[in-house]
Amino acid sequence: MTAVSKVSVQVYNASGEKTGTIEIDPLKLDIAVRKPLLKAALIAHEASQRQGSHKTKDRGEVAGGGRKPWKQKGTGRARQGSTRSPQWVGGGRAHSVRPRDYTVELNAKERVIACRSALRWKLEQGKITAVEGFDPAQPKTRAVAKLLEKMGIMGKGALLISEGAKPVLLKSTRNIPKVDVAERRSLNAGIVLTHANLVFAKPALDALVKELA
Repeated sequence: MTAVSKVSVQVYNASGEKTGTIEIDPLKLDIAVRKPLLKAALIAHEASQRQGSHKTKDRGEVAGGGRKPWKQKGTGRARQGSTRSPQWVGGGRAHSVRPRDYTVELNAKERVIACRSALRWKLEQGKITAVEGFDPAQPKTRAVAKLLEKMGIMGKGALLISEGAKPVLLKSTRNIPKVDVAERRSLNAGIVLTHANLVFAKPALDALVKELA
């Protein structure tokens, strides 16, 4: 196996200034970026976002049409059996859409490996950063937006990753486009892959590094 050098993750303070770096060995996350598995994980994630509650009525479900609109022969018009047929305005839908479950399942081991492989891919791309000392006591959208702007990722899409639940941070970001918040323990490959940048809270990144050791 080819040796892989450690990758530096840039650390910022609450003002958006660079304060240092953290070295992470990509091999601790996964031996390689498993693209086929990442594709399967992304498909499963996007499928999970679909409600599957779509429904249209077929000819047996629409109202009306209880009798033949005109006699079979002698009118000069085409034969019709019911005004509920698909070709009639207000008729049923041909090949009607039915509710369905779009779920795509990955087993537990695949989900874990896919998440680690996705993190390695983001790490190699230089799309992982960390912020220390940023934990607003009150919801402040402007403070989060200013921090992301100084980090150079405002408007590019970012996933803020916290260690534990942070309802105040969640409220601070819900009005910022392309920015979401997730707990480190609830990360999955799908949510990692669908965000351009990963911004770890310093305690979350420290916990991840400790788990990889």
